[in-house]
Amino acid sequence: MATLTLTSAEVEGLVDWDELFEALTRAHCELSAGEAVQLAPHALYLSNDRADDAPTVVPMAAFAPSLGLFGLKVLADSPRNRAEGLPAQRSSISVFDAGTGECVGVVDGRSLTRMRTAAVTAVATRSLARADSRVLCLLGAGALAIEHAAVLSRLFEFDEVRLWSRSPERSRDGVRKLREAGLPATSKVSVAEAVEGADIVCTLTPSSEPILFGAQIVEGVHVNAVGSPPRSAFSELHPDVFQRATAVVVDERSVALADSGNIRNACDANALAPSALVELGKVFSAPATGRVNASDITVYNSVGIGLQDLAAADHVLGRARTLGTGTMVCIRE
Repeated sequence: MATLTLTSAEVEGLVDWDELFEALTRAHCELSAGEAVQLAPHALYLSNDRADDAPTVVPMAAFAPSLGLFGLKVLADSPRNRAEGLPAQRSSISVFDAGTGECVGVVDGRSLTRMRTAAVTAVATRSLARADSRVLCLLGAGALAIEHAAVLSRLFEFDEVRLWSRSPERSRDGVRKLREAGLPATSKVSVAEAVEGADIVCTLTPSSEPILFGAQIVEGVHVNAVGSPPRSAFSELHPDVFQRATAVVVDERSVALADSGNIRNACDANALAPSALVELGKVFSAPATGRVNASDITVYNSVGIGLQDLAAADHVLGRARTLGTGTMVCIRE
């Protein structure tokens, strides 16, 4: 049995964005139609430590009958790593043939997770934001923020890309990278300044306390809450953001209720009813469940799901086979 393995560096050069958009859209439509399986993940603690930032391992399993594949992403989430200058998350995605059980591919998760996250945000934003959106606001200046700006710019023509970070140095560095990529980037000194009048707002930080409040957003805005790790104690949005929203969209309802601090806090504060959550696949198949009017305030809250990783991994593995990229490893005769 031979397994195709891909490094993060190899993944960077394999993505065809239009094809990835299509693969992720199809995966979410199948999930909402009951044609794919997504298990709610359960974190495994690596010690007796139960603090909000204790290191955990999160197995993320999914089955896509249309692809004939099932997948397992193993995510090691260690927020304390940041203090040591180490990545807070490490992961890999294993892809298996559903008929034979053969492991057909293993993909390092660093680049794939960042790219599929930005791609899912992009297709969600295409459905939920106003088509004439011209101002993008990024709260956060890390690699995920830079990726979001680049990918969203494939679908929208922005007059301004605003960047805010708690670190002025990171903000300046992010603006430099975006301008080098040809985007009209500017740095803002506060969240309020960055958000004011923006058409699309993306929160892209691992914040444990809300950074965006309902009073800061205007009618017609679309908000992507993407930065929080899959832990209920982390939250970027104050519950009053959800209270103002006309539509709140999630990857999958049970996963959002289990793992999203944004969603759980809003529900606990009676600012959001669990029954009001709309799955992304439903928005794709029935657009009226998302934005109806130009003045609507829409929110897409994502913690990521294994089905997204499976669809993205299948995409890059297919491209790798066509292009002759990657390394074949025989783990069993």
